Amino acid sequence: MMHSAADTDLGPLSWVKGEIDLALGRSAEALTLASAGDNSQLRFAHTHLHQAHGALSIVGLDGLTQFSEALEQLVGELTADGATADRIALAKRAIAAMRQFLDELAAGSANQPLRLTPLYEDIQIARGQ
Repeated sequence: MMHSAADTDLGPLSWVKGEIDLALGRSAEALTLASAGDNSQLRFAHTHLHQAHGALSIVGLDGLTQFSEALEQLVGELTADGATADRIALAKRAIAAMRQFLDELAAGSANQPLRLTPLYEDIQIARGQ
């Protein structure tokens, strides 16, 4: 079944989008610091992703919520298993994709989370799934 932008209730998203953007931005900043060698920032990146994921789960964007869950798990594994430059770069690309997806959704684009499938697959491969 095809859904149009009108089929998605953007009210809940509009209430929390600022907080989601802030959490995603802080997570990306922490990942940048981690990629520069400050691995203590990985914990902060994970915490901010957890906040964004929680807000997304309330909004009801199931596909994006599943994507954010996989990303949160990846960053949690970076914290536990050690981070590589490639895995940090992947996490940063995923955050950028989430931000773009949310911006486009808020601007009236259709809720089509399948657009994130290639990146989702990359995340799952990086996680050994």
